[in-house]
Order: sequence, then C-alpha cells, then structure tokens
Amino acid sequence: MAYNFDLLSNRRNTNSLKWDVKENELPMWVADMDFLVFPEITKAIIEAANRGSYGYSYPTQSFFNAYHRWWLTRHDIDISTNDMVYVSGVVSSLDSLIRNLTNEKDGVLLLSPIYSGFYSVIKNNNRTLVTSNLINQNDDWLIDYEDVENKITANNVKAMIFCNPHNPTGKIWSLEEIKKIYEICKRHNVIFISDEIHCDIVDPGYKYVPALKVSDNIITCLAPSKVFNLAGLQSAICVIKNKDIREKMQEAFYHDDIGEPNYFVEPATVAAYNLGDNWVDELNAYLLKNKNYVKEYIAKYLPHLKVVSGHATYLMWIDTSYYQIPSEIFKEELRNKTGLYLHAGSHYGDNSDLYMRINIATSLENVKDAMHRLSLYLKNKEK
Repeated sequence: MAYNFDLLSNRRNTNSLKWDVKENELPMWVADMDFLVFPEITKAIIEAANRGSYGYSYPTQSFFNAYHRWWLTRHDIDISTNDMVYVSGVVSSLDSLIRNLTNEKDGVLLLSPIYSGFYSVIKNNNRTLVTSNLINQNDDWLIDYEDVENKITANNVKAMIFCNPHNPTGKIWSLEEIKKIYEICKRHNVIFISDEIHCDIVDPGYKYVPALKVSDNIITCLAPSKVFNLAGLQSAICVIKNKDIREKMQEAFYHDDIGEPNYFVEPATVAAYNLGDNWVDELNAYLLKNKNYVKEYIAKYLPHLKVVSGHATYLMWIDTSYYQIPSEIFKEELRNKTGLYLHAGSHYGDNSDLYMRINIATSLENVKDAMHRLSLYLKNKEK
C-alpha cells in the first residue's frame, strides 16, 4: 500500500471533540477518522496558507468541477455543476431545507434507526417528527413500504430525509429500494432529500447507488467530510435540479449564514476530489480489514453479540440484545470500567436501545484494543 493507515496523528489535547478525553480512554463513538489526511490535501492547505491572507472567499468553477469529476468517474453519474449549491455542511443544509421548504407542524419522515442529527433538525424547526421503523430481517434492514405510505397520509408528511448509505447500519440501498420509496413520496408530493455523506466509504467490491439515478427531483447532499475526514473545514453541496427550488435555497443558505466557504475549503476539496482516488481505495481496503477483525473476534469470543453486516461507512452496528442492558447504561458502564467510548443506540431511534455503534476508522491496533476492552466489560455480564 502506498499509504500508511497504521500511522495516526496524536489528537489528544488539540481541541478535538473526539480525542479530548481521559488519558486511558479510547474514543470510538463520533464519526471522525483517526488516519492522517490524504497528503495532497495537506499540501494544498499549506500552499493556500502560505499566501498569508485569509479573507472572504467563494467557490470557483474548479470547486464544482471537482465534484463533477468525482461522481462521474467513481459513481457513473453526470451531475451538472449548474445544479450544485455550496453550503457549509450537510446537517446545516438539512436544517435550512426543512425550514424553507416545509411549514411549522408539517410532518417530516425518517426511517428508524437513523443518524441522530436528523431528529434535531426536525424538532428544532418545530416540525412533526414521523418515523417508520426499518424491519430487521435475516441480517438486513428492510423498508416497510406500507407503513411508510400510511405514516405519510396520516401525518401530513411534506418531506422525507433519507440516509444513503445508511447510518448506523451501513446498509447500501439498492436502486429498487430507492425507487420504490421515492415513488411513494412522489405519489404524495413529499419532498425527498437524500444525505449521501458516507457514499464513498464502501467495502471493496461494493458500490453505492446515488439517489439521483432514480430521479432528478431528489435533493442530494454531498460532502468530502467523511471519506477525507474534513468535517472541521465545514463544506458540502446540495444538488438541486429544480431551478426554482435551487434559487430559493441559494438565497436561504446565504440568509442562514451557511452559504459562504472558509478560505481553505476550495483547495482542500479540489485536491481531494481530483487526486484522492487511490487513497480512498486503500482506505476502504484498510477499513475492511478492521471490520473483519471485529466480526471474527466477536464471533469467536463474544458470540452473544451480533454484528450487522453492512457494507458501507466505517461505523459498525452491534446488537447487544442478549444482555438486555439499555444502551446508555451500556455506554457509561463500558466507558467507566474500561475506557472504551462507544455511541449508544438509543440516539438513533426508539427501536435501537439494545444496539451500540462503534467507529473502526482507526488503527488495527486500536481496534484490537477496543475488542479486548469490550471483552473485559462483558465477561461479568454473562447469564
């Protein structure tokens, strides 16, 4: 491999949300990778910094061209740069989209379990949260289409936020699944918004399906922040084909103060999407090695746990139902007794309280340490 993913930067005492923890703690909760950033991104940022002036900036055509090139070459979809709108982050864009395209008390649909930030977007804008539970069947998570349609008609649902690939289960939605749920939304005039921030993190041999392959009417949120670990730069785009909605949201993003990039966004994004193909391929190969270690360790030493076989994201969804420990208690006890810091499943929906989410985007050494700590915690929990 050309890149060394065993080599991590020391992020303790660096104002890191993830790593400013106690010295003995191993944080594997928030979706933030520990690997060194793709070197060409660092080089581009340093070159920009050396100019010595960091005033107001705007995204140039090169910024949008980099997005176009990446999705065309890696995902076989031709997204016009004219349909792209810069925004400072996916969650902030969802917040603005919901606030500007729906009215207070309107229903907004989620498929549970799902990323916790989506719940906040709905509740903070005084919209009505409507959930349809995914069906856990034969190590897969399936959409209950009948329930979705019933929830839409019964709750004045005006928008749906979709997660593609899915966080926390790691599921890669098929073209047929996306098409079927989109058709339900279309039938009831529900705005379909797809968050695709994890789309480039997939197991070798698998591919995610862009929702835009189903319809041009799907608003899609894209960003380099997960796959290249650039969340701190706060940069994303929305792809909005509808001209009237696109112009409305362009104005709304500016009004919400999320429509202008910081100085380092463009050089970092251009370097990532124009030069980062091989780095991402090697990243995904390394992540698969970590995933396989977790699966094999749990199967051998912790057989009462069940690992969901998702093929996307660097997040693993673990069924802890055998132990019947509420996830918040599981999280706190595990952290206090071993220092391993995971994310409680209860954050992702009412049907997730007996699950834990672990982020394996770190060194294999840390993954091995995490499994050892998990074993220490569970050895006294056996029935």
